[in-house]
Amino acid sequence: MSGTIIFVSGPIGAGKSTLGRGLAEQLAGVFLDGDDFSHPDLPWYSCILQTSRSIVQAGTAAVERFEVAVVAYPLRRTDWVYFKRSFEDRGMKTVFISLRAAYSSIVDPKRGRTFSNEERARIQVMIAEGYGARPFSDLIIDTDLGSFSETLAILERDVRRIVER
Repeated sequence: MSGTIIFVSGPIGAGKSTLGRGLAEQLAGVFLDGDDFSHPDLPWYSCILQTSRSIVQAGTAAVERFEVAVVAYPLRRTDWVYFKRSFEDRGMKTVFISLRAAYSSIVDPKRGRTFSNEERARIQVMIAEGYGARPFSDLIIDTDLGSFSETLAILERDVRRIVER
């Protein structure tokens, strides 16, 4: 099998879903929201494994049909290892993107999204834990330096370069 699976990672509110959808559209691919595959009814240790397995299954099926799948999902190093190995063992190219933004930009009402106090606290933790600039990333994009369309254009251009290599 060939094709490309692109992971868009980052803290809550950095633009994973919005930019991921836009990128999938620009690349004539399919968008998958990793949260849609969550299994919250399971204990956390089982939930993570089942969610990861479900993402691999859905991503593989999507790439068979569309050649490109973009997955929005915040990644830890263990997730990266699992997904990289799982997809590359199936003959697919993997690309890992981190989206970075300052806390003040993420929670700015002008961005059009409101967050609960719990989400605000989690955003701060995710930023502190480095979700916006993972060392295993093929690309790090600052999502608060330009408009959505400018950021998407940079993201698309840079992803195309990575995929072509």
